[in-house]
Parts: sequence; structure tokens; C-alpha cells
Amino acid sequence: MTMKKIITLLLLFSVSAFAGKGSIYSRFGIGDINPLVSGRTVGMGNTGVALLGDGYINDLNPAALANISHTVITADYQFQNLTAADPGGTSILNNGNISGFSLAFPVYAPKKMVLSLAVLPYSSVGYEQQQSQNVGKDAVTITQMYEGRGGLTSGQLSLSYAPSPNFLVGVTTHYLFGAIYSDQTINFDSPDFFGGSYNQTMSMRGFGFTLGGIYSGIDKALGLSDGHHLNLGATFFTGSSLTVDDETLRNFSSNRDTVAAKNHSLALPFGFSTGLAYLRNNIVYAADVHFQSWDNYKIRGVHPAELQNSIRFGAGAEFLQAKEFTDSFWEKLAYRIGGYYDQTNLKINGQSINGIFGTAGIGFPFSGDSRLNIGIEYGIRGTRTASLIEENIFRMTFSLSASETMFIQPPVE
Repeated sequence: MTMKKIITLLLLFSVSAFAGKGSIYSRFGIGDINPLVSGRTVGMGNTGVALLGDGYINDLNPAALANISHTVITADYQFQNLTAADPGGTSILNNGNISGFSLAFPVYAPKKMVLSLAVLPYSSVGYEQQQSQNVGKDAVTITQMYEGRGGLTSGQLSLSYAPSPNFLVGVTTHYLFGAIYSDQTINFDSPDFFGGSYNQTMSMRGFGFTLGGIYSGIDKALGLSDGHHLNLGATFFTGSSLTVDDETLRNFSSNRDTVAAKNHSLALPFGFSTGLAYLRNNIVYAADVHFQSWDNYKIRGVHPAELQNSIRFGAGAEFLQAKEFTDSFWEKLAYRIGGYYDQTNLKINGQSINGIFGTAGIGFPFSGDSRLNIGIEYGIRGTRTASLIEENIFRMTFSLSASETMFIQPPVE
């Protein structure tokens, strides 16, 4: 299969929706915010702001693309097992989704200008909730069902540039688009009452930008030996003002009508991150901090009370024993471990919804720089107190990276 065919498949599959059924907490705001992770970064505690590497597309920081020396294409798939529990019982949900496509290629090697195209999930909504209660002297049972699906996708174009050998910068243009579908139904177990439903569709679109930089000369400034390399990375997301088309279908036994309200706005807040990456004796150590100002989130000019600023701390390590291209398959395996703490953007019933996760991963080599990276994470989010839900989450992320050299046939002797 040629690289041209691979690129064509990327563009065809980019129209796929990334959202699936998931957490009940995705009911708030624009849903669960998806970090831009790959099989490599998942295994290292969802870090990567300062990670450089040829054959690796780093969607966390556009400046990190600079070391790519040939065309690379990456496809990601994620499986999730979620167990939700409250004092009333537990439920288990499994789902799997394509979680992103990325393509990167150098355009001007002397200045490390690398262009990248990607289609990645930004947020996902997928929940179902049922509530029942008895009212009145006849104890009529009212059953309400809430269901949501959809989310935002980021179609993005990134470019890196090297003003100097040790200083790399980059910019990503995001086109954010998607729709969130929210359905609510109400039913009665008595023929004296009639049920009904609300079906809301919010279609959103808008632009945002991420600016990034990496300084890779800290080790030289500190006088470290040649076997030690220390990078400092940072990014800034400008936020976005999304245009929202809001349509609601109200369906009752007496009437049915549609209310359409166009050109509302949604203020997506700014965010920033910083990270370190340190290479010593074939081990890469990484640590990141990510922050987003959800206190500034507004829809129709109103800030939802359930949203708060989010912050995530992650750390991890990667061990790769191979030193030469001619090393064996087993010597080229990469091993990863890490963890992260996540204060999400939700505060419900006065309780912050936080999570703590442990991660691990492994990278399998193929031809040239091509790799299959598998990342695993397991953790707990939420709580059973304050009438809330505790979630036990297991995720497995698969990232297949194919380099241009994989499709070049060796010469026939």
C-alpha cells in the first residue's frame, strides 16, 4: 500500500464521529474533555508537552513536530470499560472508538518546518440516566429518562519552526465542530396522565489556536554531559467563540412543535500547559501540568454553576534499550509507566469531581520508525458521597504509526 493511499484513507475516515456512550458526568458543559493523547503518551501518565522524537507525532505541542524527518501517519483507537457505582447499585459499560488520525511531513528541513494535519476528538457526550418517583395520593409513578450523545471534534493544521537549533516554536489552528444531542422523556404509569419528550440539538463551530514552544538547550546551559538532555515545553490555547445553532423539538400528546434559535454563542475558555522531559541512560522522564480556565466558560452569556477550572498533573517514564538500528526486535521494545491526578472541570453538589490514574505501556517496532504503541490506564473518578457517582475506569489506547520508509521497497540484489 502506498503512502498516497494511506493519506486518502485518513481523509475518508476523518468524517467519523468520535463520541460514544460513556460517563454520566458528560451531561454537563460540552461533555468529557479529551486530552490529546496517543498510545505513547498514555503510558507515560498522559505527558508529552516537552517530548521530541522522530517518527512520533506529538499533538500536545506543535513545536514538538520539529524533529520529524520524513512523512509519518498515525491512527489511534481507544477501548474503555467504565463501572459506575452509587449507594443504589452499579452499572458496567464497554465501548470502543477511533480516537484520532494524524499526518505529518517535513516541508523545509533547514528550519525544521514540519506540517501536520489531524482530526481529533475534543469532547465527548454519552450518557443515559433514569429517575422514578411516586407522587400524589394515588402514588402515580413518574419516570424520566435523560440521554445525551455527540461532542466536539478538532480538525487541525499545525506547523513547527526552529528560530535556533535549541529553540522550537509551533502553532496549531483548530476548527472545532460538532453537535450535542440531548433527549428527555417523561412517562406516567396512569392512563389519566400523558407523557412527552424534549429533543434538543446544539450544533457548534468555531476556530481556536494553540501556540507552543520547546527549549532543548537547558542541559548545555547547566553543563550536563552528552548523555543527558533536558527539554522545557509550554503551550497556550487561545480559547474559542463558537457559534451555536440550537433546535428543540417538543412532542406532547396535545401538540408537537419545533423551536429553533440560531446564532447563540459559546465561550470556550483559554488554557495552558508546561512540561519537562529529561533523557538519561536511555530513560526518558517526563512531567506535565495542564490548566484550563472553565470559570470563563459561558453559553448564551451565562456561566453554568457546575463548571470550575480544571488542572491535571502527570508524570511518567519510558525505557528504550536499543541504541543501534541493527538491534534486535526485543531490544527495540519500549516500556512505559506513569500516573496522573485530574481535577476535572466539574463541581456538583459542592463536590469537585476528581480522578487519580495509574498508567503503563509498551511500544512494538516495525519497519523503520513504524511502531504499535499500546497504553493502559486505570483509575477512579468521582465519589459516592453527596448523591454522586463513583467511576472505575479502565482504558486501553492503540496507536499505529507508519513512516514513509515502511512503504519503500528494498532494492533487489
